[in-house]
Amino acid sequence: MKLSIVLGIMAISTAAAADQSAPKLTPEALNAEASLNGPSLRGAEVSPDGSLVTILKGREGDSRQLDLWAYDLATGEPRLLVSSTDLTGEETVLSEEEKNRRERQRIYDNGIISYQWDEQGRQILFPLGGDIFIYDLETSKAQRLTTTDAFETDAKFSPAGEYISYVRDDELYVYDLANGREKKVTSGAGGTVRNAVSEFVAQEELDRDTGYWWSPGDTRIAYTQIDEEPVPVAERVDINADTVVTIRQRYPFAGADNVKIKLGVVRPKGGRTTWVDLGSDPDIYVARVYWSEDASKLYVARLSRDQKQLDLLEANPATGASKLLFSEKADTWVNLNNDFRALEDGGFIWGSERSGSKQLYHYGHDAALIGAVTGGTGLVGNLLCVDEQASRAIYRGWRETPLESHLFSAPLGGGETTQLTSKAGSHSATYSKNCQTAIRRFSSDSQPGQTSVHSADGDFLFWLNENKVDEGHPYAPYIASHLTWDYGQLDAEDGTKLDYKILKPATIKRGERLPAVVLVYGGPHAQRVSKGWGDLFAQMLADEGFVVFKLDNRGASNRGTAFENTLYRAMGTTEVADQAAGAQYLKALPFIDPDRIGVYGWSYGGYMTMRMLTATPDLYAAGVAGAPVTDWTLYDTAYTERYMGMPQAEADAYARGSVFADLDKLSAELLVIHGMADDNVVFQNSVKLMNALQSQGTSFELMTYPGEKHGFRSTANRIHRDRLILDFFKRHLQDQK
Repeated sequence: MKLSIVLGIMAISTAAAADQSAPKLTPEALNAEASLNGPSLRGAEVSPDGSLVTILKGREGDSRQLDLWAYDLATGEPRLLVSSTDLTGEETVLSEEEKNRRERQRIYDNGIISYQWDEQGRQILFPLGGDIFIYDLETSKAQRLTTTDAFETDAKFSPAGEYISYVRDDELYVYDLANGREKKVTSGAGGTVRNAVSEFVAQEELDRDTGYWWSPGDTRIAYTQIDEEPVPVAERVDINADTVVTIRQRYPFAGADNVKIKLGVVRPKGGRTTWVDLGSDPDIYVARVYWSEDASKLYVARLSRDQKQLDLLEANPATGASKLLFSEKADTWVNLNNDFRALEDGGFIWGSERSGSKQLYHYGHDAALIGAVTGGTGLVGNLLCVDEQASRAIYRGWRETPLESHLFSAPLGGGETTQLTSKAGSHSATYSKNCQTAIRRFSSDSQPGQTSVHSADGDFLFWLNENKVDEGHPYAPYIASHLTWDYGQLDAEDGTKLDYKILKPATIKRGERLPAVVLVYGGPHAQRVSKGWGDLFAQMLADEGFVVFKLDNRGASNRGTAFENTLYRAMGTTEVADQAAGAQYLKALPFIDPDRIGVYGWSYGGYMTMRMLTATPDLYAAGVAGAPVTDWTLYDTAYTERYMGMPQAEADAYARGSVFADLDKLSAELLVIHGMADDNVVFQNSVKLMNALQSQGTSFELMTYPGEKHGFRSTANRIHRDRLILDFFKRHLQDQK
C-alpha cells in the first residue's frame, strides 16, 4: 500500500497538467442531445453477401434518434437508408408491453432501435411506430407490412427468408412473404397465459429477451407458453405529473411462485403444437433454447430454481421427447452465458466456468466432449465467431489483466491462442457470419468509442466512426481539461487483490486535502474498474474539485468464480468490507481530507450506499442512494435467490443483508432518490426506508421523480437529478471545510 500512496503523490503533477481554464462539465452538458461521447452507433452488422455494413446511427443534434445507415465495404462510403421520422409521420406512443421490453433491455433511444437482415441480403426488417417495415435494397424503398392498432413486437426474419414473424397480443404470427398473408400460429393466450414472450425475470435477470426461436430451413418454431397465474399480484402505484395509476402487477418477489412455463414446437403454417418434455420438476427456468444446424435437434438449457444446476437437454422437435446431455453444477450458482454455437458437423461450442473461469469447450455430434478450446491464464468474455473452415473460435476476453479486454483467436482443437488486438483499452467486435469481416469497437481512458471495419486477418479497411475529439466534436470544449484515471490494487481483509482507479482534479495543490466521492455499484455481474472510455459524471465531479474513487470489490465480474462467490448468502457484508478497505486507503492518502468522503450509487449501488453508511458509519460523511433495494424480500426471484437463497430458508442472511440491519447507526448526511414508476426496484423499497428513518427520528433528504422508471428517460429529469447530486456533495463535503 505504501507504493500506491507514493504513486498517488507523483500523479498530482499529471492531474495539474490539465488546462484549468477549459470550461467545466455540467449536468446540462452531460445530458445534452448531442452526446459528449460523440456520434452514437448501434447494431453494426455485415450484410450476408459481405458488401455492406449497416448501423443504427444517432443524429448530430439528437444522439437518441436513430436512423438506418449503410457503408459500402469496398469504398467505405456511407449512405442513409431509412430516416426514422419519414415513415410514421408522428411521434410514437409506446404500448405498455413495448415500454416494459425497452426498460428490461435498457433501450432509451427513439426511432429505429433494431433491425435484421434476411439471409439473402436483399431486405432489412425493422419495427417502427408499433408496426413492421421491410427495406428493399433493390428498390431503395421501405414497405409497411402491418397497420394494426396493436403493437407488433420481437419481429424476425425466418432463417430461409420465406416468412416474417412477430408477437401481437401475446400470440405469435407468421407473415408469408410470398402471398402477403399473416397467420396466427399459436393459441390459448388470454388472462394470465401468454405465448412466445419471455417472462419478467427472464428479461430482467436471465438475459433472455425473446420467447420464440426459428429452426434452420424455416421448418419449425419453438416457443414458450407462460402462465403468470401463480405469480403474486402486487399493487404498484405509478405516480406521474398529471395522473396516479394503480397497476396490478404480477411481480415475483423472492420466495414467491414463478410463472408456469412450457416449451412448444409449431409449424410456420400453424397446426398442432408439440410440447417438449422439460422434466418432472415444474419449478425451473427455461434459460436458453437453441437449434442444431440441420434442425433435427432442439437444445434446451434448463436451470434449476436454486440456479445451482444448468442442464442441457436434447429434444426431438417432432415428438417432444428429451434426454439429458450433461449438467453444469456449482455449490453457489451457475452463471448463464450466450456462447453456444451449433456446428455444421452436428457438434457445438459451449461456454462453461467449470474450471473456475469461463472457457470454451468443443462437443461432437454425439454431445461427447472433444476438448477445451481455450484455457490457461485469463478468461473468455464472450464468443464472437466460429470459423469452421479455418477451425478456429474468435472471442473477446483477457489474458494479462481484467482491466483490458482484447480479441483472441483459438483453434477448435485446442492449443495456443493468438491475441488479435494490442492497444491498451477496451476492444470488442461483431463479425460477419463467415468470420471474414470484423466490425471492431475500441475505447480507452482518453479515446471515446471508435468503430472500424477490418478484414479477417485484422487489416484495417475503413472507419465507421473514428470519433476524433477535434473541432466540432461535442467534447472538444472539454478535452483540454480531460483527466485520466490512475490505477492500482489494494488488499481485501483476506488478502485478495482488489482493483481500483482514482481521478484527481486538475486544481489539486501540493499539501491540499480535498473531499472525495466513491462511485459504487458493488453487486455481481458488474465491473466498474476497467480501461475504457466512460463516466463523464466522474469527470464532472473532478472538475468541481472532488477526488473520485472506484473499487471492484469481491463479487464483481470478469475475475473468475472464486472472486464472485464470496457474495453467496452474504450480500451486504463482504462487498461492504471491501469498500471499507478502499475508504481506509483513501483516508491515508495525503491529498484526501479523511473527514470529507462521500459515496454515490444507483440500484445495487444505492443499496451499497445505504449499507456502507450504516455498517461502516465512521468512514463516510455523506451519501446518495439512488433507487436502492432496501429489503431483499422486495426484489425478484431469479436475481435474489441466485445469491441469497429462498427467504424462507435463509432468513438470517436476508436479515444481515437488509439495509435496516444497521440503520440506527446512520450518522452521515443522506439523499435518497427514486423514480415513482419504477417497476424493477419498486418504489416500496424507498417508502419502507423513509418510514424507518422517520420512526427513528433521523433527518434525510429525498427527491422523487413522477413517471420515471428505473432508468430515467426525461432529459430534464436527468439534468435535475445530476444537478441535485452535485449540489448535495458540494453542500455537505466542500462547504463543511
